Amino acid sequence: MRAPPEVRFQRLQKLIDRVNDEADKGSVIIVEGLRDREALRAMGIKGAILCLQSSRKNATMFAEDLEGEKKVIVLTDFDREGVFLAKKLARTLTSQNIHADLVLWRELRNLTRSDLRSIQELPNLYARLQTELYLHRSPVADIRHGS
Repeated sequence: MRAPPEVRFQRLQKLIDRVNDEADKGSVIIVEGLRDREALRAMGIKGAILCLQSSRKNATMFAEDLEGEKKVIVLTDFDREGVFLAKKLARTLTSQNIHADLVLWRELRNLTRSDLRSIQELPNLYARLQTELYLHRSPVADIRHGS
């Protein structure tokens, strides 16, 4: 059974906040394409967001350019290609002594399993959950919370 909209929205917000915190600490975020980067920017994510596809490099060459980075957050899509890229990047980065964080990617994938196939869909999902949350709020709950 699916969690209520309020719970899903709160979990998604916490994940976005964690990504932003990591970016603020200097972690580099890797996404597949420009639309994915635009989606993260629309969600308020700051910091370095690099696009694998637009670099026109394979995963190994792309990872070599990250030499000297301490931590990289991989946020590829959740389709077959994105899963393959996430695992390949993680292996390659780890072999170069760069911490490849897949935890946030896995948590986001699990939370949005049936709602999201790509990172570029994230702002739409966020807005949809906000709308569901607003529509499902009861007047009694608003009164109790002083709204």
